[in-house]
Amino acid sequence: MTRVSKAELLRLAESMPDRERQIIEAVDQFRLLSGSQLGRLYFHTTIQAASRERVSRRVLHGLAAQHVLVPLERRIGGVRAGSAGTVYSLGPIGKRLIAYWHGDGLVRVRTVHQPGVLFVRHTLAVAECYVQLVEAARDGWAELLAFDAEPTCWRSFVGSYGGETILKPDAFIRLGVDGGYEQRTFLELDCGSEGRGALMRKCRAYAAYYRSGQETVMPRVVWITTAQARVRLLVDICARLPAEDWQLFAIGTTDRLLSLCLGDEQAPKSAVI
Repeated sequence: MTRVSKAELLRLAESMPDRERQIIEAVDQFRLLSGSQLGRLYFHTTIQAASRERVSRRVLHGLAAQHVLVPLERRIGGVRAGSAGTVYSLGPIGKRLIAYWHGDGLVRVRTVHQPGVLFVRHTLAVAECYVQLVEAARDGWAELLAFDAEPTCWRSFVGSYGGETILKPDAFIRLGVDGGYEQRTFLELDCGSEGRGALMRKCRAYAAYYRSGQETVMPRVVWITTAQARVRLLVDICARLPAEDWQLFAIGTTDRLLSLCLGDEQAPKSAVI
């Protein structure tokens, strides 16, 4: 781990430009973000794609050189994907900066470990949903009021046998729509690796949460999955639930993210990048 004195860390924390701080906080929130996702979030105002890539690469490489971010050993999109295909997590200095900004002081942190392939894939899929909703909000389709990732989005409730149960969605989303209304969504990302039994248990957990009365207005549960075959599988699973539970769920592929979250088929299809 790189050794940085408390005085050096304090200077870095207080001199960090706003954009770089936002990047660090986003990587902390989602645990992993790709170079492409960070470019779309924080370098979108640069008009020309080549310039956007060059500026993004310089900033991200600078943060990595300071051990604020750590590029994972594995790339996405193949060996020629360049910096856009690099996946970033928080480095040791980044973790210490987050702790300081959150009021926890200049603490020591553990060594950063390389996550597994399935974790990377799922985490980036959740982050991609956030990026797409940010882009849709820029285009005026809805106002993104909140996107709470794990574990902030988790909910505790009393289960059917009286014990505490934890519902663990992948994200909780609040979208502002015309007329001052909010659309609230629990997001579930299916990357195709879970079997029928695990998917059924997750759907039943949402049904139990609904029946607990924890929510005055129950958020829609949106399943985003990888292919039409998985859509059909999830539809079949939900169809086996009681009719009042089936109405909780909406299912589709990534290109239908915005319309499913809005409950509006007129919304544009999300770009798959």
